[in-house]
Amino acid sequence: MFFIKGVSSAFPEHFYKQDDIIEFCKKIFSKSTDFSKMLKVYKNSGVKSRFLVNDLEWYLQKNDWKERSIRFKKSAIDILKKSIILTLKKTNYKAKDIGAIIVINTTGIVTPSLDAEIINLLDFNNNIKRLPIFGYGCAGGVLGLNRAIEIKRNIKKPVLVCNIELCSLTFRPQILTKENIISTALFGDGASSYIVDNEGKCGVIKSIDYSWKNSLNLMGWSVENDGLGVIFDKEIPRFIKKELPLIVNKFFSIKHKGFILHSGGMKIINSYKKIFNNHPTIKYSQDILSSYGNVSSVSVILVLKNILENNTKGKFIMSAMGPGFSAGLSELVIK
Repeated sequence: MFFIKGVSSAFPEHFYKQDDIIEFCKKIFSKSTDFSKMLKVYKNSGVKSRFLVNDLEWYLQKNDWKERSIRFKKSAIDILKKSIILTLKKTNYKAKDIGAIIVINTTGIVTPSLDAEIINLLDFNNNIKRLPIFGYGCAGGVLGLNRAIEIKRNIKKPVLVCNIELCSLTFRPQILTKENIISTALFGDGASSYIVDNEGKCGVIKSIDYSWKNSLNLMGWSVENDGLGVIFDKEIPRFIKKELPLIVNKFFSIKHKGFILHSGGMKIINSYKKIFNNHPTIKYSQDILSSYGNVSSVSVILVLKNILENNTKGKFIMSAMGPGFSAGLSELVIK
């Protein structure tokens, strides 16, 4: 069995309450539509606050691909570095102890990839294995862990896993689609990191990847002239309610202390409550949604961090779902 240790997180400097976001969005959307009809989207989102990589005025501008990419690269590197330093400090590892680095992200594109940038900032070995992963979306919080277990098993050295998502950089103020409006009510920015190694208090018993065929339209990005356009279908909560319990029951047969679930939004949280009989550990996911919004692949790691910091022990199912439509699931034991 391999273990997760040193779970850390870092966030941009700009912090906003949901009421701040509502007032900001009034400036944008009231010119073209009746904003009062949109208020319930914000009130029912389950989000009370979140971190954003820019001040609100930046999001009023019609930023192009170049501007978004410059912002993504600089901010992602800065935030990731903070989280990685915390992880190394918590675990008493040096950068040279790490045998591989995985960086998971779906909200920006950088070449050379972010892992290459990171090894130039800290004293990692030149022969470190690097795996940049793009496109997992929210599911990347668990699927990145699954890849780390496979690499750790092969190289026999500690693996550093990083998630970085700057969801707000994809917002386009001139677009009045329902998806774009919902994104302003829901998404936040941040990073997480941890190490997979031979010992610790949080063990990974089993990991599963699962993809549903003919479900590509449920979630993803459209490529537009000025950036990425968010795609998510209103059927996602119903899809999760129907399909997730089938996968859990198929691959995991033991009784669990609780659930570490991606905090995708209140409709997703409510689906979890119906699936898992309103299990009390779902509150951890709801708390993360409230405090940080949906931070894509980072969110489920924040839920894990929350559970570890509250010293909750036992066996857990860790789950997140994303484009594909795909699911990552892991069975964890926390001692």
